[in-house]
Amino acid sequence: MTKERVHLNTYKTKLKKKTGFESEVQMRGFSLTIDEPKRVGGTNKGPSPVEVLLGALGACLDFTGTIVAKEMGHELKYFELDLEGDLDPRGVMGKADVPIGFQNIRVKVTAIDGIPEDKIPEFLKAVQERCPVDNTLERGVSVEIQR
Repeated sequence: MTKERVHLNTYKTKLKKKTGFESEVQMRGFSLTIDEPKRVGGTNKGPSPVEVLLGALGACLDFTGTIVAKEMGHELKYFELDLEGDLDPRGVMGKADVPIGFQNIRVKVTAIDGIPEDKIPEFLKAVQERCPVDNTLERGVSVEIQR
């Protein structure tokens, strides 16, 4: 085993299809229903996969922000983000030759408390550089589907 592999944490989730677009995803002792809105054929019993992805990005930025703030000698007391992503559904439907998935994602910091105003640019730069979800999205990652 390589030296780098020793330091890797492996995260696991399990998905079970319920009906239509509804899925149940289990992670550790938690369960999350993921579904599509009724307007696209779902039953609206939970957020869509792409909404969950945006939520995961926001939560990871918050988590990383807590760590970075502490390292800077501060406490991130409050952090509020608005996240938006643009996706052309014709790609996943096979109806147009367009990029599949988000074409871009925008994150707007709408509130922040605990970081001095003059340190916010440095803080946000470090958070983005070190956020695992942001970095995975930025660089892309190999996904292997097996049976």
